[in-house]
Amino acid sequence: MKIWTLQKKRVGDWMAALRAAGKEVLAPCEADGLLRFRPIDDPSAIAVRPGPCPFPFKEWLFPPHQVLFSYQFEGGKVNLREEEVLVNDQVGLFLRPCDAAAIKILDTVFLSDPPDGFYQLRRSHLTIVTLGCRQAVPSCFCPAVGLSPTSLEGSDLFLWEEDDRFLVYGVSEKGDRLVQVSPDLFEPGEGPEPDQLPSPLPFMERKEPLTNVGQKLQGLFESDLWQEVGRTCLGCGICAYLCPTCHCFDIVDESDAYSGIRCRNWDCCAFPLFTLHASGHNPRPDQPSRYRQRVLHKFAYFLQTFQQNMCVGCGRCSLFCPVGMDIYQIVLQLTGRCLV
Repeated sequence: MKIWTLQKKRVGDWMAALRAAGKEVLAPCEADGLLRFRPIDDPSAIAVRPGPCPFPFKEWLFPPHQVLFSYQFEGGKVNLREEEVLVNDQVGLFLRPCDAAAIKILDTVFLSDPPDGFYQLRRSHLTIVTLGCRQAVPSCFCPAVGLSPTSLEGSDLFLWEEDDRFLVYGVSEKGDRLVQVSPDLFEPGEGPEPDQLPSPLPFMERKEPLTNVGQKLQGLFESDLWQEVGRTCLGCGICAYLCPTCHCFDIVDESDAYSGIRCRNWDCCAFPLFTLHASGHNPRPDQPSRYRQRVLHKFAYFLQTFQQNMCVGCGRCSLFCPVGMDIYQIVLQLTGRCLV
């Protein structure tokens, strides 16, 4: 693995070189009072804080609202027009390792045979630069799901902060090409392998693992515990919308007498309409059954299909839940390893 060093004061020069090479740089910044990934050209606007950015990067690959095609009625005919997706080469800068790992999970879903063409196009134009975590927030639990503050899953370049510079690890050829855009800014460096970097997060290392709880959770499908833990859920959907791996969507037509569009919108298994049948029957009639679906999808069903959990331990769902539901503690409670 190649290692370089980049002086912090030269990050702006690197961004300028990337933009000159035709790349759009997406980084966490304040936008309308919210911290989220946005196109950026001024390095002073970058806002890097402990823990992951509240809004995940996934909206740049899987938009909340996306037109699939439009149509017009002309006499007895329907004329269809496919939606053209225009994408620049993009660099996702300062993602946390959990978010990069989440993109790899989304790849598993959207690039499986047959691949989702819209996602595939955006993904092919994206290079991911992650920043290892020297700090975190108490809701983070990535070690419990097999990751770490220095995980390379999904990364093309990995940065580690050291005083006035970054150690830069080349993880993929796409990442190496970003360095070659302005090689004069990068000096050859030395350092330990990322998994040997000093861990500043001892509280995370004590997290109980959740990597093999799927079978036990499925065995609890009929348990009354779901009523106990799920009746607190409001069904607001913030957990799914801020989750970097949730990917459920609905397909709707918006039309009038002359034309319309078919679009894909984010959806959430916590919503009553998510499983409501046309007959009026709902196989998940209450919030506990819908919360059960969320937990089992994350830690059992996805594991069965793709041999990995669908949770990266970012903790957003716990941190921003309006009633304080903590999925990590709830899974421990369900599996009998915690009393809270």
